[in-house]
Amino acid sequence: MGADRWMACCPAHDDKSPSLSIRNTGDRVLVFCFAGCCPEDILTAVGLTWRDLFASDWQADNARGVALAGRHYSQKPLDPVELDRRVLRVARADIAAGKTLSTEDRARVELALERLGVDG
Repeated sequence: MGADRWMACCPAHDDKSPSLSIRNTGDRVLVFCFAGCCPEDILTAVGLTWRDLFASDWQADNARGVALAGRHYSQKPLDPVELDRRVLRVARADIAAGKTLSTEDRARVELALERLGVDG
């Protein structure tokens, strides 16, 4: 993707195509799953803790919320409408890249469309 930026299959869910954004800012590592996995699940899946994402212990100890993908998040769950929108964005990007959605991914897209009130 670029210097200090990567896309990967998310280890916290059965990912068929890359949905996990990873970025090294120098003082911390930012992670964000476009499929909606919470950061704790991502870290647990690869055997890491919050402390592992920061260059210094002071930063890790003082992180009340976590800087992810350039935004500051508290430990609140993702808004369901935003999650459905993200599912659609990831699916659209995969389709535009010529990838075929799995049966599971197509079902998730259909559910997102239904919940958003969009005719598929």
